[in-house]
Amino acid sequence: MEFKYIAMLAGLILLAFLLYKELHRLNKARLIWRILASIIAVSCFVLLIVPIRYKTYVPQNADEVILITTGTHPDSVSGLKGKKYVLSPANIKNTKAINVPDLSYFLKSNPDIWKLSVYGYGLNAAELAQLEGYQVTFHPAASPTGIISANWPGKLKTSESWQVQGIYQNSGSETVKLLLKGLGKTVDSIVIGAKSNKTFSFKTTPKQTGKAVYELISLQKNDTLAKEPVPVEVVDEAPMKVLLLAAFPDFEYKFLKNWLYENQYPLAFRSRISKNKYAFDFLNTDSINLNRINTSSLKKFDVLVIDEEELAAISPDEKSSIDLAIQNGLGLLIRVADLKASTILSGRFSRFESPALKGKALNLILTADHFKFNPLPIEQALFLKSNQNDQPLVMDPNGKIVVSSSINGYGKILISTLSSTYHWMLSEQKTDYATFWAKLLANAARKRNDRLTVNIMPQFPVINQKMRIITDLEVSDRIPTLKMDSILLTPRQNMVLPFQWDAFYWPQKPGWTNLQVDQTIESVYIYKKNEWQTLKNQQKLSETHQFIRNLNTIENKSKVTGMVIEEEVSIWWFFAGFLLAAAFLWYEARILTG
Repeated sequence: MEFKYIAMLAGLILLAFLLYKELHRLNKARLIWRILASIIAVSCFVLLIVPIRYKTYVPQNADEVILITTGTHPDSVSGLKGKKYVLSPANIKNTKAINVPDLSYFLKSNPDIWKLSVYGYGLNAAELAQLEGYQVTFHPAASPTGIISANWPGKLKTSESWQVQGIYQNSGSETVKLLLKGLGKTVDSIVIGAKSNKTFSFKTTPKQTGKAVYELISLQKNDTLAKEPVPVEVVDEAPMKVLLLAAFPDFEYKFLKNWLYENQYPLAFRSRISKNKYAFDFLNTDSINLNRINTSSLKKFDVLVIDEEELAAISPDEKSSIDLAIQNGLGLLIRVADLKASTILSGRFSRFESPALKGKALNLILTADHFKFNPLPIEQALFLKSNQNDQPLVMDPNGKIVVSSSINGYGKILISTLSSTYHWMLSEQKTDYATFWAKLLANAARKRNDRLTVNIMPQFPVINQKMRIITDLEVSDRIPTLKMDSILLTPRQNMVLPFQWDAFYWPQKPGWTNLQVDQTIESVYIYKKNEWQTLKNQQKLSETHQFIRNLNTIENKSKVTGMVIEEEVSIWWFFAGFLLAAAFLWYEARILTG
């Protein structure tokens, strides 16, 4: 039998004895008070031995901490009461905060923490993922000044133009000048007004091949606010294979053939001598049978350049083969010289004549790059009409189009009304001639699918921080060999996309480094920790704000804010009751009855 039951039984026996004594007492004065006092005295005595316990629901305040991140102003947290922790790499002075090098480890080491008040720019996506289920409040810092968004192709071919785009956020009260600088010269610049955001877009065509690092420089009067690296790699383009079909070998064809040959383009040239008789030239390539053009022969080329007269003269079967080849990706460039179209393909583009200005050279602009050519010393009268399905490629300053393109299946059709671009060569403007034809051929050429694609996450990989390498292979039946800085990595296969593999790496030094995927070498740029900080801070602000908004739609731990506990009534209450009751019985027996 438990002790409490023994104590209760003994108490009942004692109470019964006391009540018996009181009822058989001769002096019946104050009998009810004495019986009541006896009951209280015995009951309190028993409860001193066997305390009363009960269950109650007690509100449980969460263990709240203040988390200080980069961008926090010291004055905003100096007066706050509570536990303060500063998350590396933030360094806030005079806050008496404990440094937290790793948020995930900190939370696991402190399971009692349920609520966090985050100050500053906030946390990145990986850190926010650790806070799922916690109660989080966010006290954001002021928006940073600088580039808050930026993107550019990290790799391009020699014939491609390069575009650097982004958004500059100027939170200050003075204007800021932003410029793109590289290879010792300024490419372009813009001015951002005070307290405003402005989108920027800088275009250029790098002349050199290989790796280079441009800079986006922010200037305010004579002060340099920031210098952000913009790495790019320019690679030699695989020579596109060109087929020229000419009704007769005019000067335009002769100069174009020589230029293609000198620049190592694989080239086949067929010029008509008479009906069904042709002259052939094969330069930088093996000879093939081109007496009759068919789909098999056209598969060997990326671009077909033909004048409208020759296109009208070839057989219907050859026209059908050309049309089918375009549908499958071949590029077609048609040279036209007459106002009226003589073929179905060239008839897709409407033309008009404008009186040529006597003795005035033709000024031309590449629409995509806004590149201005040196004047072409010809009198141009034939132009192309604008059409919503066409894309103008070259025009004069008045908007009159001389070269336009249209998509046809997987390929492109280009049409040009320029018949004498060789005049650039005659006037020693070789760069203009090369730029013109390189752009047209690249725009028209058959698009090649890369057998290997590599993506790096995050956008700006930093030394001593984890980066993820994602590669898509042409085949999925073997494990690729991945090496970074000659260190062999362990790739993982995507179970949903079996051709996709990824691996993780912690780079050790900034600058250019090599990633090897099987036998292919890809260049990767590693950034220093202090580079592109404004953009990263803005990303943290946006991601933290979005995380807080999502908290309203999910369950989290903070909703459990209380707990049921067992409490015990203080024995001092029973001691006081026993003392008073016993004192009354003693006083009544000794004094009042005396």
